[in-house]
Amino acid sequence: MTKIENVEQLRAEIARLKIVAKQQEGQLKNDLKEIREDLKPGNLLWNALSSITGIKMSKSEFFKDGIIYGLSIILQRFILKTEKKVEYKAYDFVDSIFERVKNMVNKFTSQDAKRDERNEERNN
Repeated sequence: MTKIENVEQLRAEIARLKIVAKQQEGQLKNDLKEIREDLKPGNLLWNALSSITGIKMSKSEFFKDGIIYGLSIILQRFILKTEKKVEYKAYDFVDSIFERVKNMVNKFTSQDAKRDERNEERNN
C-alpha cells in the first residue's frame, strides 16, 4: 500500500475500497445463497446419497447421466447382437471359401496320386 499524500489520492482510495466492499458483499450474498440451497432437505438427501455412493450427484446430473447410461446399455446390447451376427456371417463366408478351395484341389488331384501318397505314408 502506498502512502496517501493529498485529498485526491484519499478520495480515489475511498472509491476503490467502496468497489472492493461491494464485490465482497456480493460474494458473501452468493455464498449465503449456496449455503441455504445446500441445507434444503432435498439437497441434503442428494448430498447424503453422494457421500454414501462416492459418486458426485445433483438432480440434473443424475437424470442426465441416467438417461445417457440407459442409452449406452441399449446401444451396447444392440451392438453386441449385431457383432455376433456379423461374426457368424464372416465365419460362414470364410468356411465356404475354404470348402471351395478344397473342392478345387480335390478335382485336380487324381485318384492315383492320392493312392500313391497314402501308400508312401504307410511304407515310411
